[in-house]
Amino acid sequence: MLNVNITILKSHFLVNRYNHILMQFFDFLCYTFSMTKADIRQEIKSRISKLSLKEIKEQSEKLCESIIESADFAHCTTLLAYMALPDEADLGPVIQKALSKGKKVFLPHVFPGTNKMEFYRYNSDSSIEKGDFGISEPPVDETQSFTKFLERLTIQQYSPAPHSSNYVEIEEQDPKQERIIVLIPGRAFTKSGKRIGRGKGFYDIYLSSLPQIFYIKKTGVCLACQIMADLPVTPDDILMDDVISGE
Repeated sequence: MLNVNITILKSHFLVNRYNHILMQFFDFLCYTFSMTKADIRQEIKSRISKLSLKEIKEQSEKLCESIIESADFAHCTTLLAYMALPDEADLGPVIQKALSKGKKVFLPHVFPGTNKMEFYRYNSDSSIEKGDFGISEPPVDETQSFTKFLERLTIQQYSPAPHSSNYVEIEEQDPKQERIIVLIPGRAFTKSGKRIGRGKGFYDIYLSSLPQIFYIKKTGVCLACQIMADLPVTPDDILMDDVISGE
């Protein structure tokens, strides 16, 4: 078996980060020679560190434009998004456009010391606070959680007398019309929908808990350099329905 020095190969390939053929070939070598998830996270961190703030901004704008112009966004009634960290694609324009179109928007709140995450309703006048991971998050309000929102829809759809429920307040809306999109960050993606996160499992655990009775589309979003030819995933890793990058 050839003793390939991946580090040397990488230094040559990253001279021109926009040469997609070389980058894909490097990805193939990485996967062939069994890079671990930790190796891949470190590789993606290195790639992003070589991008200027202007490049990240330009890719974020292009990604947001693709999302906003998509049929999925036009038809969705509820959007789950996130407030970006400095090394993530910024979805600010998508969030603002969704609010201006009257769509319901939910943002994540991570609970430190656990692998628990919940999404809470966000409006243009909602307060935002910095969490322990440096993420801008909505405050915890269980009455405004996405879980509670789905409970209301479930009762509407399956209870013979939903408006008599003593558990949640029912809103007048047709659950059959709800079309939900989740915009999901990560460290690395493949175009076929494989994803590797930051290693805590927040999104995989949360997404696996969502009921399958509603239309919920899982869309991975990332910068162009976060796309790889293949990734080592396990059955616990949730696959994306599609992936949009700033390419």
